[in-house]
Amino acid sequence: MKFKRTLIALATVVTMAAVGAAHAGGTVSTVSDDPFAGATVSELSAPKPDWYTDELHAQVVAAGKKGDTVPIPDGVDYPTSGLAFTGIRPGAWIIAPAGCTTNFVFGRKGDYSIGTAGHCAEVGDEVTLIAAPGVLMNIGKTVKSVDNGVGNDFALIDIYPRMQQYVNPSMAYFGGPTSAGDPRFGDLVEHAGHGLVVGTGGTPRAGIVVYRGSGETRRGDAFAWDGAAAPGDSGSSVRLTTGEAAGNLTHLVVGGQYAPGLVAGTSIDRMLRIAGKSLATAPDLPDPLY
Repeated sequence: MKFKRTLIALATVVTMAAVGAAHAGGTVSTVSDDPFAGATVSELSAPKPDWYTDELHAQVVAAGKKGDTVPIPDGVDYPTSGLAFTGIRPGAWIIAPAGCTTNFVFGRKGDYSIGTAGHCAEVGDEVTLIAAPGVLMNIGKTVKSVDNGVGNDFALIDIYPRMQQYVNPSMAYFGGPTSAGDPRFGDLVEHAGHGLVVGTGGTPRAGIVVYRGSGETRRGDAFAWDGAAAPGDSGSSVRLTTGEAAGNLTHLVVGGQYAPGLVAGTSIDRMLRIAGKSLATAPDLPDPLY
């Protein structure tokens, strides 16, 4: 089912980019109380790569608990980032248990956790990043996971004590988050994720908020924007262009009121309630090094 959703999401990416450009020019329409009526809602995770075997995973997990990394095997072909080192930070590239992206850092120095989408990792899952060109890093274990659709989709990963040294709360391309924000209709947002094709290497992208509401469940708090996303972007940190955290990216909404679709996620307010930890902030200046 998730593979079918992945194909649906990937097929709509090019058209979505065109719609995002049109809205950036100033044409934005309001939406009804149920923005998902008649729409196909798809998770934007990607499969774990075939080359990341169970044997390699065991090796990477053992190294991570010691604060060590493992090189990517020779002969593996994978997209590379323009950054010299990503480390453990918003926008880092998750390859296991699924292909996703990290969002914000939570907690205090020495006791950091980091987020992703709830559908990317279940409680107990050990999470592995491509943390730098040619480098695999198992960062810790998932301790909270909520996977209840748009507006209520978030997971928290506790970072190993010996991996805390690699944590940076800053978004590498944009800087921040300076604080927790409140995304509203008409706000400009930006994210950098590892979506297939459009997100290679953590490509930054922008959009404009066209919805804020409860999402798919009463306990949810969702927002949606016109923009481009693809499988692998799930979990990405989304910030307002003024520097504040807006939320995460989790789903593609295709059809219904939208032609062809919107990118949607969970607000930072809901993420903080699930995390039970404070948001770790950073200056509003790009910080490309860990």
